[in-house]
Order: sequence, then structure tokens, then C-alpha cells
Amino acid sequence: MKVLLVTPRVDSDVRLAPELKRTERRLRGRGTTLVRVAADKWKHVSYPGWIRFAAAPGGILVVEIQTRQEDSEWQLLQSFIGYLDRHLGAHIESVSIIYR
Repeated sequence: MKVLLVTPRVDSDVRLAPELKRTERRLRGRGTTLVRVAADKWKHVSYPGWIRFAAAPGGILVVEIQTRQEDSEWQLLQSFIGYLDRHLGAHIESVSIIYR
């Protein structure tokens, strides 16, 4: 399992968790690779596993990436970081990865 801590830019008023949800709704059904399974749980259309996220104090986004097969976890991680960069990159200060 990997845990991401996504820190918003100090000069940005955007809250990352709600913005991530808005982005998913906007892209829904248009060939996006990440699809909603539950309120704060997503899956990738090709890679096994799931992504869970929640807002933390200070606007930090806490993301949990988990797969049943550890050797494929990197693919899901890479895909999600790319998604963040493409859609929320202007609002992100840093992304930290915690390996568990």
C-alpha cells in the first residue's frame, strides 16, 4: 500500500478533495481511466486495485493506493499521480509518498 499526502499551494483557494470529485464528474463517461466506485473510492479501468482519498486539516489530500498484487501497485500509483498533475497540478505544492 502507498499513502500520498498532497499539499495544496499556499496561494490557491481550491480545496483539493472537492476539486478532485468535480473533475471526476466532469470527465465521467469520456474515456477517463479512473472511475468512481463509491463516494471516495476509485478504480482504474486497466490496473487492478483501488484508490481511496479524504480531506485532512489544512487542505491536505490523503490518498491510499492499494492493490492485491503488490507488483502492479506502481502502475496505479503512476496513473493517479499523472491524473493529479494533469487536472490539479496548478493547485498542488507537493506530493509525498509513504511506502507501507
